[in-house]
Amino acid sequence: MVVREFELSRFVRQLYSAVLFTVLILIVEGCLISQRTHEEKSRVRASIAFDELKAEEGEKSTAYSNKDNQRKNSGLIEVEKNKSLHVKQGKRPGWINKESEHYPSSMYLTGVGYSSDRQSAEDKARSEIAKIFYSNIHSRTSTLQEYLQTTSESKEKVTERFDIEEITRVSTRKVLSGVRIAQVFKQTKPDNVFYALAVLDRKQSAMILKYKIQELDIEIKRLIHNAEKEEENKLSKIKILKEVIQQYILREAYDAEFRIVNKSGKGISSDTDFNEIKNCLTAILLRDFLIFLSVKGDRAAEIHEALIEGLNKQGFSISENFNKASVVVRGNVEIRPVEFGTQEWKYVRWRVYFDLIDQKGGAIFGSVSKTGRAGHISLPQAEDRAVLKVKKILTVDIADDINRYIFSQQVK
Repeated sequence: MVVREFELSRFVRQLYSAVLFTVLILIVEGCLISQRTHEEKSRVRASIAFDELKAEEGEKSTAYSNKDNQRKNSGLIEVEKNKSLHVKQGKRPGWINKESEHYPSSMYLTGVGYSSDRQSAEDKARSEIAKIFYSNIHSRTSTLQEYLQTTSESKEKVTERFDIEEITRVSTRKVLSGVRIAQVFKQTKPDNVFYALAVLDRKQSAMILKYKIQELDIEIKRLIHNAEKEEENKLSKIKILKEVIQQYILREAYDAEFRIVNKSGKGISSDTDFNEIKNCLTAILLRDFLIFLSVKGDRAAEIHEALIEGLNKQGFSISENFNKASVVVRGNVEIRPVEFGTQEWKYVRWRVYFDLIDQKGGAIFGSVSKTGRAGHISLPQAEDRAVLKVKKILTVDIADDINRYIFSQQVK
């Protein structure tokens, strides 16, 4: 009996130890997974960047001039070099776990990738370099994105009018196109694994980025000079300042990349006062760029007030003076009872038609034409429902048309 109790007690202790060990393992794994989350997201974004770059180059392949064909052939030669790159075997090379002797960090950015097939290993190696750029650029442009948020009473953010991620993606694609595979190693024991070393020449990349930054500085100064001459035409000035901000964001992305490849880690300072440009654009949008509203027809006064409130929330200001307005919004609302369904349920049909007119040139740049039906237990309530729909549709569609007209057109 004593022996059995002793064995049972020893079994319980062993079971307790096993459970405790399993719990500790799960906790450690959970921590490691959490730490890897950010890294995995960066790797996915980097991989997507290279996929987009390849797709972009593929799309361009059908529209090359003679000069472009030369560049294309040069690119194909580089691809062929990668394909014909000798795969080393035997002794494990040092660059897998430490700095490469042939590609020192003082002269190159490097990334190592591994996989069971060669192509995946090369793609992962490139992605390791891409992660460096994405992390730094995101940090730099996030500050700009926060700074671009402009609020004034009920006005919404101007930030939404600038796709910062898309702007910076342009710069990242350019610099990542210089990444190449320098060495490939195949491990055969205990399993077949390919290791690839991707490299980016610091000096060459720095020269290219410096030239891009200088080009953008010249373009930004040109745009600012043009904006200063557009004191009367507010719409034109807004478009130019919008372009200045986009070019500045792109410049900052290039500068973030330049700091990465530059051995000193220093960037190239800008002469442009971003704070001044941003405040100037904000002031025009919230104070000087005025919209004149003309609403006629059924429930016109109510819909007019709703449009004022809605457009204010979208970041626009309304003027009661036709001559001071940059844009005129003019339209008509019609609400009529219709026979539909049972006698207990009443319906109305509504129609709206609005034109958006550039006051400077008199051109119609947008229009809203909608129709619909609303029902309720009484005609007044059905009409109220129709008015609610009209308010919502007009506010959203008119604001979208104005935004597109102001911010979608490129400055020439």
